Amino acid sequence: MPPLRYLGAPASEASLAAELAQERHVVLELQRAILPLHDTPFDLPGLRTVVRYLPASRASRVGGDWYITAEMPDGNVLLAIGDVGGHGLEAAAGMARLRGALAGLAITGAPPDRLVGWLNDLVWHVSPEHTASVIAGYFDPVSRVLTWAQAGHPPPVLVRGAWALPLDPPDGILLGAGKGSYDLQILQLRVGDQLLLYSDGLVERRDRPIDEGVARLVAAVRGTTDPERMIAVALDALGPTHTDDDTCLVALAVQ
Repeated sequence: MPPLRYLGAPASEASLAAELAQERHVVLELQRAILPLHDTPFDLPGLRTVVRYLPASRASRVGGDWYITAEMPDGNVLLAIGDVGGHGLEAAAGMARLRGALAGLAITGAPPDRLVGWLNDLVWHVSPEHTASVIAGYFDPVSRVLTWAQAGHPPPVLVRGAWALPLDPPDGILLGAGKGSYDLQILQLRVGDQLLLYSDGLVERRDRPIDEGVARLVAAVRGTTDPERMIAVALDALGPTHTDDDTCLVALAVQ
């Protein structure tokens, strides 16, 4: 009979594999319940919208990416995208907490800079072990004005006609990174404009700075004329094949 020490190893490995599989199942079910995904384009007041969510390339890693596209009682459209640091169940729980908090706080009608400040308070006091990035704003379908704030998140890309550029972001540090204030930015959009919101999994790689990834993204989407095409060329140019991070994209066309 072989020594007992050899008998425990396979059972231990099998148990660990089962635990990891169960955690991933719980995380995925949590994400599906809290983060509804759309397989086809859909309309919001004044906007044609396309969403893509791509999980991390490593099957065992699930991140905290999230988004909101929702019509509010006053007729404005709430737009948000965020990313909680880390992977697994804790990151997914943080995603659920922030997404739910923003959806509830937005009902107050508070401006985006205040909403983002409240989210920072939440992360600072409730989940100090995490940091998170976010963009949150309102689109007025009558005036076509976007009012937005951000906390350490990559800048949206505006496509207008034959050109594209990253928006100049208002000041704002990562959620949970300090007690700083958040500024507001106002952008007048036009019919035919397209706006791409995305998480850093699209543009950040270990072997290049994030600014280079943003520049590649801008070059790729320049001149696109519809949100589905914009997402397709963005993923062709910077697809998440070699990243360990989830990727979320929200493409909006102003109607």
